[in-house]
This record gives sequence, structure tokens and C-alpha cells, in this order.
Amino acid sequence: MIDPSTSEVLIPARDDTTVRLVGRAYIDLGFGNGVSLFDPGRRIWNDKTVRELYYHYNLQTDEGKESFHEKLERQLAKASDDAKLLMAELMALQAMPLTKNSLKPSSKADRVKPVLDWMDQSVELPDQIVAAFREGTWNGGTGAHTMLWKWLFDAVELLGAWFNVSPPARSRIIADPWEWRDWIRGAGGMPSLTEALLYLGFPGYFLPIINVEHKRKIRAAFSDLLPEQIAGDDLDRDLFEITLQLQRQYKDRIDFYKPPFRDEWQPTVRPPGERRAWYIPPPYNDAEIGDWIENGVITISAGRLGLLTSATDRATIRSMVESAYGHLDYADRAELSMEFHSFWSLMQQDDLVATVTDDHLWIGVLKHGAAYGPGNELSRNVDWYSKRPISLARLSASLRLELQRSVSVADISAELTELSQFLGVEADSAEDDQEEARPEFDPLDPASLQGLSDRLHLDKAWLRELVSLVRSRKQVVLYGPPGTGKTYLAQELAEHLTDRDAVTLVQFHPSYSYEDFIEGFRPAPVGEGSVGFVLTAGPLRDLVRKARNDSRPHILIIDEMNRAHLAKVFGELYFLLEYRNRSVRLQYSPEESFSLPENVYIIGTMNTADRSIALFDAAIRRRFAFEEMHPEELPVRDLLANWLGEEASSDPRPALLRALNGAIPESDRDFKIGPSYLMRADARSGDGIARIWRHDLLPLLEEHFHGRMSRSDVHDRFGLEAIRLAAGVPPRIQTQEQTST
Repeated sequence: MIDPSTSEVLIPARDDTTVRLVGRAYIDLGFGNGVSLFDPGRRIWNDKTVRELYYHYNLQTDEGKESFHEKLERQLAKASDDAKLLMAELMALQAMPLTKNSLKPSSKADRVKPVLDWMDQSVELPDQIVAAFREGTWNGGTGAHTMLWKWLFDAVELLGAWFNVSPPARSRIIADPWEWRDWIRGAGGMPSLTEALLYLGFPGYFLPIINVEHKRKIRAAFSDLLPEQIAGDDLDRDLFEITLQLQRQYKDRIDFYKPPFRDEWQPTVRPPGERRAWYIPPPYNDAEIGDWIENGVITISAGRLGLLTSATDRATIRSMVESAYGHLDYADRAELSMEFHSFWSLMQQDDLVATVTDDHLWIGVLKHGAAYGPGNELSRNVDWYSKRPISLARLSASLRLELQRSVSVADISAELTELSQFLGVEADSAEDDQEEARPEFDPLDPASLQGLSDRLHLDKAWLRELVSLVRSRKQVVLYGPPGTGKTYLAQELAEHLTDRDAVTLVQFHPSYSYEDFIEGFRPAPVGEGSVGFVLTAGPLRDLVRKARNDSRPHILIIDEMNRAHLAKVFGELYFLLEYRNRSVRLQYSPEESFSLPENVYIIGTMNTADRSIALFDAAIRRRFAFEEMHPEELPVRDLLANWLGEEASSDPRPALLRALNGAIPESDRDFKIGPSYLMRADARSGDGIARIWRHDLLPLLEEHFHGRMSRSDVHDRFGLEAIRLAAGVPPRIQTQEQTST
């Protein structure tokens, strides 16, 4: 056994003293003595509580669309206070080492406190935990939020294995860094869990890095510092020895994310959205998977194909397949061409690869370009995650489905976030290189809702319901007659829910197509003086790409949604709008899987004067929630008066609008007029109102009543003079502004 008090150890690279103290307390008190950190003297870290938590959380999975806390509250509703307290302590353990760029201190507390409040006898968050929340050690990436459920799932399983170890053995393990390492690695779990437990247990022996890929690159870059007698394939011991050597040389702590050390190992930082994940079919003989893992390779058979070079493009491969595999069906030849092209050309170094055998997942990282292996196989070198696969039962439903339905080489980048978490390759420990994170914002916060209500002059309670609807359904349509402020509200609502740079607006029209909206071939320069067609992403695909690399809500506003042929424009999106946890193959990119991330929201607007909502098919109505904005219904009914404020009682505009809509028959309800026409700057005078009536409102009504009323009848019935008389407004219309001047 190593005595940490007498051995040379690493100098911590981070200013995280409290995190390290609390982290070690988790090991000594929780893992060692079974005692709660939040309620000293209370024994909750034990087999009984863990089994109860496993039953309520791990076995009662909830894949609903509600927030994480809403689902967790439902799962733990019948759990004991001890189980809830243990869950709260695990959530604090996950959040504690995250820097403020991943999760600000107040948000860490906000994650944990609700679970404590669910207890019959609630417990306060200890001051030392709050102090640790203010520090932070590494940046967890988007996975620290999106994969919290998986981190907790693995943590409960790990504790279940821990309490099957005899007490004497447990005491021995937590006293020795290398026995602790061997046990943690053997128990398994997400790297963001296992690497955290190593560092928090023994910060003098393990680096504050949860990105396993970075650890391997650091070792490779500094391997010349390893003495011959200990050089081997023990990543942790090698990094320990390398760091000690550097400490002795520089006589200071070593931070591999700062110069000059980072310049030595230079992790490959690919632009957002460029890294991909690939499914590779397993060998025909399941026993050969052992050869893949042992030799660090993946292969596909290409016996008939012929010689490929680095210059071989997709068209050439297609031609070679047509020639060599002519006995196959044309669809099989097309699939084979795509498989060879993907394996040979599209896969890049640092992409993730995954294969499945016997309901278990193997994951690795590509190391080099493609080459020929024995027997004319195409081969690529892979750094496999571990020598043990991951049970499919531990995966999310969407990833499990994607893997089970793939039969050939396929792009499964839609599942990149979850796959990355298993490898620990997404999260970056480098605090200094991270941008300041957007403070977590609650769009239902009363103060923020009041501000939105004041800006829009709409009822606060109605806005609260609308915000809740958008967050829960993710696809909402605002519909109503012209002038009701649908587009303006959609933009304000989107910017209330997220940052302006995460909002995209498109306007549909009759000629708008699938190729415009999702992706299609468009003319582009392809060489000196020549033009070709290039596959170009549309606004939806571009928004999805951004959302996958950003945990913020990304919102697509579709204005005038009902003016396009939706079935043709949406294409495969019809399926994805209903099944967010599934993926499809797009018609122009059949080699890739495509899905809608959970942080993508769609807000559409529909003008009922163009096409009634009743004409939409059941498929659209089922996929979107609809919110009416009608001039005679709240909150639009009072919008003009609210906007005018104290002047409303003396300003003629509210009365004129009521009279105009009263003159329009109820059978033409979809064609009544919204208040925004009379909220324009030129409506502040009687002459301005007359111009709006003459050039905006009457032409609109003439078009609507064409064939039913003559132009003169429309003017007689809806003209300003007729409406003025009906509203009881004086002959010479004066707005409040004119009166006051």
C-alpha cells in the first residue's frame, strides 16, 4: 500500500482547494463510512439506500419531454428521504467540479435544492458544499447538462457494485490511489464520472482532466520523459510519472492546458460540427471482434473493388463498384459505393466509430487514414475506448435504436453527444480557453415575464402559458387574422427564450421547397470559369448543426407558414417533429443520420386571411400546438388600449377598430382586422388614420369580399365615415396627440 503522506505527489494544477477537500470527504465519509455529507451522522451511503435508489431511478426510466427535474420528481415520488438525500448528494458531486463556464455557482445550488425540498424532512445545503460550488476544476461541455441523467445512472450502478465489496477491502481501496484506480476502472461508467472520482479521491496522483483523449495525447507528446523501466501501457501511471518529471524540472505545478505544455501536445480542435460519429458493421464472425480490439483496427471487405488512392473520389468509387459488382442489384451497388466512399474518404482522424456485437457497444477514435489490410480489406486504425464493451441497455433509446437499425457503414453523428460522453472526448478541462457561459435563465421568472409583458402590452398570465407551451411542445403555431402581431410576438418570444444569435427566421411562400428549407443542390463556382451544383444546407439543417454544439435553445421562426406546400417543404421533418428521439436519412444525404436535437424549437405564424387553419391536415395539427391571436379575443382584444395606456379613453382608435370588426360578419371571423394597423406612427393623426383606411384596410376588405360585394358596397359598409358613425366618433377625428397639441 502506498502512503500518500510520504510519497512524492503531484502539485494540484487548479485553484480548487475546497473542491478537493469536499471531494475527499465524499470518499472518506460516503464511500468509506456510509455517512451523509449534508446531514452528518445520518447513514445513507449503504447497500439498502442504493438499491432503493436503483429501483426508483435506474429501473423507472422516464423519457418524457418534461424537464429533468420534473421527471426526477416523478421517479422519486415514492422514495424515502434517505434515497432522495443520496440523490441530492450525487448531484452535488457531479456539479461541484464544474467551472462557472459550465455551470455558475447559483445554478449548481438550484440543481440540488429541489431534490432536498422533496424530502418530508428537508435538509439544507451545507456551507462547505456552497463554497466548493464557487470554485470549479474543469469544463464539462454540453454533456454536463444533457447527459446528467446518464452520469447519475452510472453513479448509482457504481455504488451498487461498491457496497458489494467487503468493508475491510473498501477501507484498503480508498487508502491506496492505485487500488482505487483499479476498482473505479473495473466498475466502469462515463469518463466524466470515473475520471472525476480518481481526481477527487487522490488529486496528488491523478490529473484534473476528464477528457481521456487529451490524456492519451499528453502521454504521447511527453513519452520521452518516461524511464524505460516503467514505460508501458498504464495511462494513469505514465501521466503521474510524466507530471512528476516536469514538476522537478520547472519547480512548479504543471497545467497541461497552459503554455508551454499545451503547445507540446496540441489537441486537435476541429471546428464545431466537423467531428463525426460512424457506425461500422461488426465482422461476419463475431469472434473476429477480438482481433479488431487487440490490433486497434476496423475493416470492411473490398475484395473485388481494386486499388484506391488518396485522390479517389466518390464518382470514381461509384464507377469501380458498377464495374466490379455488376451482379448486385442497383440499390445494393449504390449502398456499397456509399459505404466504400465513407470508409475511405469521409471518415477523418479523431472521428468516433462504433460497432455492436451481442447487444454490446464498442466505441473508439480513428487514428489514421485508410489503408489496405490482408485479403484486400480496407482497414483503419482505431484507439478503442476500453477492452470491455458497453451494454446497449445503458444507452438512451435514440442511440440504441440508431445502432440497432444500422446495417452498413453509416454516419450517426446525430448521436455524437452521447457517444462522446462514453469516451470523455467532448468535455474539455481547459478552463482558460472557454468563453464565458450565458447565465442560466428561467424564462418563467416573474420579473422577466413582467418585462416581456410590459414590452408587448400583453397579459402576463397569457404569456406565461405561451412560454410554457413552447417549452413543453417545442413546436407552436401562432395563427390569426392580419395585423394581430403574430410575427412580432414570435420574434420577441424567441429572444425571451434564448440569445438573438440563436434565432433564425425564414418566410415561406408558394415556391418555397424542400431544397430551400432543408438541403439541396445549388449553383456554385467549381473551378476556373465553370459552375456546378453543390449540396447546400438550408436554414433548418444549419440551425440543427449549431444546436448540436450548443446547449442553448435554438429557435426557428417560420413566418407565413401556411403559404407553402408544407408536405413538400417538410419532407422527412414530418416524422422528426413527432419523434424527436429518432433519426432519419435525408434524401440528399442518405449516408448520414439526421435528427432534431431537444434544444431546437419551431415557432410558426399563420395568417388566417390567406388560408383557414381548419384546412390543415391532421398530420400538421397533431405535430404543432396552435395558439390563436384574434382581434376579438384576449389578449389581442385589449392590445391597442394597453398600448395607448392612459390615453385609451380619449383616443378614437380603439372604438374605430371595435366598430370595424363588428361590421365584419362572424362568418368571416378569420378576416377581421388586428390592431397593429392603428399602432403605426402615421396613425397618430386623423389624416394618418384616413390614409391607413384608404390604402391598407379597404383594399384588404375589397379583396376578401370580391364576388360577394361590389367595391362601392365595401366602401359604403366599411369606409372610415361609416365606421366613424357606428363608433360614435366625432366627424373630425382627433387622436389624443392632436388634442394635446
